Amino acid sequence: MNNWTLSRLTGPSDERPEPFSQHSHPDDVSASHHDMLTTVIGSKEDSLASIIHNYKHGFSCFALYIAYLGEKKHDDPTLVTGSHHDMLSSIIGSKEEAKASITYSYKHGFSGFAAMLTEDQAEDLAELPEVISITPNQKHELMTTRSWDFLGLKNEPPSELLQRSNYGEDIIIGIIDTGIWPESKSFHDHGYDAIPSRWKGVCQLGEAWGPSNCSRKIIGARYYAAGLDKANFKKNYMSARDNNGHGTHTASTAAGVVVEGVNLHGLGAGVARGGAPRARLAVYKVGWEEGGAGGSYLATAAVLAALDDAIHDGVDILSLSLGVDENSFGALHAVQNGITVIYAGGNRGPRPQVLYNTAPWVITVAASKIDRSFPTAITLGNKQTLVGQSLYYKLKNNTESRFESLVNGGNCSREALNGTSINGKVVLCIELTFGPIGRIFEDVFAGVIQGGASGLIFAFYTTDVLLSTEDCKGIACVFVDNEIGYQVATYIGSERLPTVKIEPASSITGNQVPAPKVAIFSSRGPSIKYPTVLKPDIAAPGVNILAAKEDAYVFNSGTSMAAPHVAGVVALLKALHPHWSHAALKSAIVTTASTKDEYDTPILAEALPRKVADPFDYGGGNINPIGAADPGLIYDIDPKDYNKFFACQIKKYEICNITTLPAYHLNLPSISIPDLRHPINVRRAVTNVGEVDAVYQSSIESPLGVKMTIEPPVLVFNASKKVHAFKICITPLWKVQGGYTFGSLTWYNEHHTARIPIAVRITIQDFYADRFPAFLLFCVWLLMIRGIYGSRKLYIAYLGEKKYDDPTLVTASHHDMLTSVLGSKEEALASIAYSYKHGFSGFAAMLTEEQADNLADLPEVISVTPNKQHELLTTRSWDFLGLNYQPPNKLLQRSKYGEDVIIGMIDTGIWPESRSFSDHGYGPIPSRWKGVCQLGQAWGPTNCSRKIIGARYYAAGIEKADFKKNYMSARDMIGHGTHTASIAAGAVVDGVSVHGLATGVARGGAPRARLAVYKVIWNTGNSLQLASAGVLAALDDAIHDGVDILSLSIHADEDSFGALHAVQKGITIVYAGGNDGPRPQVIFNTAPWVITAAASKIDRSFPTTITLGNKQTLVGQSLYYKLNNESKSGFQPLVNGGDCSKGALNGTTINGSIVLCIEITYGPILNFVNTVFENVFSGGASGLIFGLYTTDMLLRTEDCQGIPCVLVDIDIGSQVATYIGSQSMPVAKIEPAHSITGKEVLAPKVAIFSSRGPSTRYPTVLKPDIAAPGVNILAAKEDGYAFNSGTSMAAPHVAGVIALLKALHPDWSHAALKSAIVTSASTKDEYGMPILAEALPRKVADPFDYGGGNINPNGAADPGLIYNIDPMDYNKFFACKIKKHEICNITTLPAYHLNLPSISIPELRHPIKVRRAVTNVGEVDAVYQSAIQSPLGVKIDVEPPTLVFNAAKKVNTFKVSMRPLWKVQGEYTFGSLTWYNEHHTVRIPIAVRITIRDFYADVA
Repeated sequence: MNNWTLSRLTGPSDERPEPFSQHSHPDDVSASHHDMLTTVIGSKEDSLASIIHNYKHGFSCFALYIAYLGEKKHDDPTLVTGSHHDMLSSIIGSKEEAKASITYSYKHGFSGFAAMLTEDQAEDLAELPEVISITPNQKHELMTTRSWDFLGLKNEPPSELLQRSNYGEDIIIGIIDTGIWPESKSFHDHGYDAIPSRWKGVCQLGEAWGPSNCSRKIIGARYYAAGLDKANFKKNYMSARDNNGHGTHTASTAAGVVVEGVNLHGLGAGVARGGAPRARLAVYKVGWEEGGAGGSYLATAAVLAALDDAIHDGVDILSLSLGVDENSFGALHAVQNGITVIYAGGNRGPRPQVLYNTAPWVITVAASKIDRSFPTAITLGNKQTLVGQSLYYKLKNNTESRFESLVNGGNCSREALNGTSINGKVVLCIELTFGPIGRIFEDVFAGVIQGGASGLIFAFYTTDVLLSTEDCKGIACVFVDNEIGYQVATYIGSERLPTVKIEPASSITGNQVPAPKVAIFSSRGPSIKYPTVLKPDIAAPGVNILAAKEDAYVFNSGTSMAAPHVAGVVALLKALHPHWSHAALKSAIVTTASTKDEYDTPILAEALPRKVADPFDYGGGNINPIGAADPGLIYDIDPKDYNKFFACQIKKYEICNITTLPAYHLNLPSISIPDLRHPINVRRAVTNVGEVDAVYQSSIESPLGVKMTIEPPVLVFNASKKVHAFKICITPLWKVQGGYTFGSLTWYNEHHTARIPIAVRITIQDFYADRFPAFLLFCVWLLMIRGIYGSRKLYIAYLGEKKYDDPTLVTASHHDMLTSVLGSKEEALASIAYSYKHGFSGFAAMLTEEQADNLADLPEVISVTPNKQHELLTTRSWDFLGLNYQPPNKLLQRSKYGEDVIIGMIDTGIWPESRSFSDHGYGPIPSRWKGVCQLGQAWGPTNCSRKIIGARYYAAGIEKADFKKNYMSARDMIGHGTHTASIAAGAVVDGVSVHGLATGVARGGAPRARLAVYKVIWNTGNSLQLASAGVLAALDDAIHDGVDILSLSIHADEDSFGALHAVQKGITIVYAGGNDGPRPQVIFNTAPWVITAAASKIDRSFPTTITLGNKQTLVGQSLYYKLNNESKSGFQPLVNGGDCSKGALNGTTINGSIVLCIEITYGPILNFVNTVFENVFSGGASGLIFGLYTTDMLLRTEDCQGIPCVLVDIDIGSQVATYIGSQSMPVAKIEPAHSITGKEVLAPKVAIFSSRGPSTRYPTVLKPDIAAPGVNILAAKEDGYAFNSGTSMAAPHVAGVIALLKALHPDWSHAALKSAIVTSASTKDEYGMPILAEALPRKVADPFDYGGGNINPNGAADPGLIYNIDPMDYNKFFACKIKKHEICNITTLPAYHLNLPSISIPELRHPIKVRRAVTNVGEVDAVYQSAIQSPLGVKIDVEPPTLVFNAAKKVNTFKVSMRPLWKVQGEYTFGSLTWYNEHHTVRIPIAVRITIRDFYADVA
């Protein structure tokens, strides 16, 4: 017979009276609880009936409260409960009401209870001295096989660890989750012996759960329904049976028995088993489906009850895939009773500071990906085969795959699909934004499926949502990256009747798929609750895990799947080392974790964009069960030691406060120092669990900016010396407001390596400037086109090279051609909007679709394409770049400040009266200038000058523009063009600031350069618009006019052929790269003949002091100021608005108060800002403290309507929330911002909004080319000055530098100028550490973030060598025509052979050779040596390795050989080739992706 206790109730166990029932079944323990609550609540039988009725129907004035009393004072549970009764009797009253009110009594692991109380009763109870805390019950969400083989725990033949641990036999794993499906084959008890005698649990009966559902495998079962308000129990089994599937999946992952032949419709086929297949399971159901919510929920009180019961029952390990930080004190009691507690870390990645369950006494788990992929072939109608990822399958009776109609649905929003027939068709959706994965997919999926589509090809920034395709209801849902999506879009645009065929998915496993990687959804550290504790602890498989659900097997992903993997491993270790403590087990898995994959390359973390993983991604690394079984040394902790560092109480916003003793002194297998200002000593001790006689050496990898020493550096162990203490001295090397940097400490000998991760953040002030990067709300100008000509639209006809030198003859040929189509010359003249006659031949004209088709059939016409809409992309900076004005920098002097170089600005116009455009001291306009000063509204002859030497505007092609909102001239009403022009070439203006912030000299990079203005952007009321036709006309005119440089802060890829003509006429073109970062593959303007600019941050910050009512001072970032006549800042009421959505603010009075808003999700910044502004300001708030995933945007003071808007990160936001929750009347005071500059602010960094590569249009061309300042740039706007941010600001910085170089080297070509800035760019900051890129989370920058690096004007002036290109060479590689979705197709000659100052190989399968040539522009006699940094997985050789130059040999060619070292479907890795001598360093970036198939498993 089994030795569990059977509960023959349909409700909860007899120890837990059901609050929803009118009957209770008290044993002696519960009776004592009732006595206690009787004394609190009072009254008689009629009162009892009333309370039961109220409880059953919702309790309008009662709520469930948790009373925590700390350590129990008696071993006998009945005495513990009796003491509760005695306590409450002094406050309330009646035994009968107590029986109805009680839900849970905590009497095994600790003392406390949960009960229905009024607010007054709860407050009275909280006043008693024995009560530590009273807190309302909280709701929480659940987070949601190959993996064990991948971890080295093979079943056939069995791994040594499985054998030695006897498969975890008789270890009891408690699963606190949604229950279990006992009939699953994963839980059969065949061959199991009797239940361990130490087991004291019960098998609680209930709905669809009888005695036989417990077994020798599932040895116990309980369920906990109380505490969930108004749950729709029709959707639940009132028992431990799992109707959600989550708990069954996690239980089978941890301890499922061996089940052969498992698959999901043929995918993932193999053996399903848990990590410890002979372990026992104890089930604690706390997760319930709540009506209409669409998710599973649980209550704090129930989880506490489960923890308490688990302590009593005798489990060894607890696995909780839940977000329940509020229960950390319950987990502490469990740990102090010898139980190992494992928590899922949460699924809110990749943003930082969102990790759940970070108490130092639990193991917090991140999710990683395994070496399995599900390639899905996509065959286009032109026979091109592409491969995505899916779980698509066909049933046996289904027909074979066939070709179906294919349509482009854009981003598949309702607006994008409106008017598009998708019924019965495969729809391509390309999502160019970013945000929570599930939410975006659900929106797309809903629109596509409702439209009756037969399939979906979804281009997205990640395919870590593969499991969502299970919801596709039988249609093919395939994920691809943007590069593949672009190829599909290109095909659709080139065909009248595009078709596609999608094959079912297949499975591949093994080293072809690089793994592990941290999953994109996995929540990241640091912990905001316990910053002195490094979290997560470990990563484990959590992506596409095949495990049990009901009677079948399904895929699931989440840290929920990772936690039971750790539980399974710990069960094996527990069986092998039964006397090891929880801390020893935790230490073993952390110190032996893998930080490299099987190719010995660093583990990567999927992020925005992808990055090398660090401890905030994966803790110690990816779990290594074999290594953990024999760790050599362990960092042990007496469980009572936690009490020395943490005072555990339940409060509304915090549980266990760190005491005055810093927690980094706790003997954890990691170190986190969040505030390193002075040298500190951290102590640790290790216990030898390996060979008795052993000597260990230390190896230190110091975090950047930190020096670490260890004493003693060698540890000697023997039979009498099993424990050694040591001291780590950590010293800051810099005085800077830094970000976290990472290192490690390793003890090693010939048998063992025990490594602990270290995270350190250097600070010098009471705020972290690093996390409040000074940043203005960047300009993203949305451009929309609407028809005004009925059935006619503006079309662009491209005719190639012009056939006449005389522009009038070119235009006349256009008129004649259109006359042949339209029938009359008059109609042709009226139809033409622009004639392109200077740089190339073509025109833009209003035509019907039929007329456009007829025009396209003419033999002289290369292509006809509709006019397109585009977007605008939107001083300290020049000093930061080394171009100091006082005293003047050498480059400025030698180039004469860019004198007489002509910069053309294609933008929103200019405000000519600005002081930045004064022509004082200028000589005559250069004689080569052929441009005009086009007059117009508010623009007369005097508005052009010797500074602004030309002005044109282009309004045609903007349909239904609201011209009342525009100057019909080159005058700038918007401010964007004025700002960019003053950045590039503004004159010197002293004493510029914005209300005292950023005071200094405003000037352009080339302050003596001339400006030519081409206005192409117009305000149409709700948006800004420009047209392809207008931009082409501006390019054409600029070629004619004689500009030297063109700066375009717009998105106009479609105009790349026009830019090519300009480059071939000797003009340098600089484009902004776009503001769609940090997601990859969204870089704009990537033609190889232009310079594409990313945005970086400068060394300036705007700290803003926030003082709370408890005198705590915090610092955020803002542009808040007070006018001279305003009163000083004072304290004002402070309220917590949650995420400040309408729902969160409903019922909250915010008028006259400062509102705290914390946005814990992520996505495009403006989406959050606009919503928060609208809701907060409409409520009359007096201030805003906004906690967001990034502070790379300072809210413009004009947007803030005169009130302080302060940005903080989630850490600071959490501290403010904690203060609010602890006070009855919280207040705060916000001081005006001030400016700091210099080395205290770590810079440069790539801005978070800056669009990232690779280029989807030209993958063999590395983009962006260069990064330049684009964050909080102070420049001209009308008669004043304003901050602005964006790659729009970066592009004119590059244009200004180019102007100086052009003045210094007037004979250099466009390619030479581009080469000079790329090869001399900075890849390190002024402290010598790698430049970082703001991302989700932050990462070390790579070429897809910043190209060659951050622009270095002084280095570019004397680059030594240049990579030159004959402009006509571009024609050898690119066939430039206008089509609907592409312009310049790469020809059969791969573009990586073009002599660019970079190399990009998107598909390296076999060894290849790339040729380059360099021209000496330095010392005549020079010798250069080569230095190669090969991308990981690639072997690079250069022949010859040395280049010798002299008067007769100015150009040298060389050959770069690249060979893949692995056979793997890889991701991009990065390297460089540098030519150097004693005077010059000439470096080009290299990006390589190894592939072995026609798909990139990397994006799987």
